Amino acid sequence: MKVIVLLVSILTLSQISVFCQQSSRRVCDTIRYEFVEGKIIIPVIVNGLKVKYIVDTGGKTGTMRDIAVDMKALSTGTSTSVSDINRAGTNFQTGILQNVELSPNYKLSRLETMIFPMTGFFKELGVAGILGGDAFAQSVITFDAREKIMVINYPYRPAGLKITEGVQMFPGKEDHSIVDVDFGGVARRVLFDTGASDLLLLSSSDYEVLKDQVRNTKVAEAIGVNMVGISGVGQPVEIDKVVVDEMNFLDKKFVNVGSITINMGMSIVGVDILQYGKVVIDYMRNRFYFFPYDEAIVDAGGAPKTWNVGILPVKGHFEVTTVWDSLKDELAFGDEVVNINGKNLADVAQSQLEVDAILDAIQEDTAYIIVLKEGKEKKVEIKRF
Repeated sequence: MKVIVLLVSILTLSQISVFCQQSSRRVCDTIRYEFVEGKIIIPVIVNGLKVKYIVDTGGKTGTMRDIAVDMKALSTGTSTSVSDINRAGTNFQTGILQNVELSPNYKLSRLETMIFPMTGFFKELGVAGILGGDAFAQSVITFDAREKIMVINYPYRPAGLKITEGVQMFPGKEDHSIVDVDFGGVARRVLFDTGASDLLLLSSSDYEVLKDQVRNTKVAEAIGVNMVGISGVGQPVEIDKVVVDEMNFLDKKFVNVGSITINMGMSIVGVDILQYGKVVIDYMRNRFYFFPYDEAIVDAGGAPKTWNVGILPVKGHFEVTTVWDSLKDELAFGDEVVNINGKNLADVAQSQLEVDAILDAIQEDTAYIIVLKEGKEKKVEIKRF
């Protein structure tokens, strides 16, 4: 993404190091994280068991069942209902993790977790599940993507950090990092979600509000789902590919911001924002900080480039899960896909990562897929646009 000029406050690496120059009464731990498939992954020790979790500021802590058993998690005898990226609601049993060590000096004697079934995406990443904002609710966390570190402060905010440098956060009941974001003069409440890729995922409801009030462009329409959620593939909905002329994330201005709309009640600023500055979340005081790396206005590059068909694993095979308007007369939601550009899918693992890798490896902007229609193979040209 490219650049252009504005005056903002900058938090330097030296300031981050000052955050850790604290008295013995304060906790200030640095965690080096892995960044894999757009996810922040950290090591965690639970009841003596060394595991890894995805840090998901937009989620609630959840652990796959088999690993929760190994951790000797305690059953609560209750369940909780959550909605995933496809707005599919699911009830999960809950349990209690004991002796959770998120860093050498930030330890929780108990942490409630949802109990997830075996999830292929988690298995592929080698993680036990996700750590939501609830895991950090008694701390202040800093994300520094250039150094690939998280800094955990407790119980005080980092030394040198002024409360006036931040904005109010609206965590609700789930300890979520929700802030007001300005879109060309219209404010919308937006979730900062490290569990989501991309810079902006605009909710369909927010786009309905913005499209008549700010400068924007609708590039294309589709029917389908964007990705596999915790609850699997949801029901198809209307999806738009759009560009909003302006977005101001605290003191950082972005122009030409593209998004694929999502079926959620709230828009998301994803983990890509960390390319442009450090984020500090003060859960205890409901304050949110963003310190840009530079003073430039960012040209976000317009509409994201995608194929005009979406393909995901569904119940042992692959299906068409998104159909953009240019293919609406050729394909339907749920068509089984057996071949992508010459690659037979019979032996391909049931994985969103696998099918994404096949599509990403295609160098040209035109390819083909083979689908089954009434038991017969049909070859369909697809395009990246």
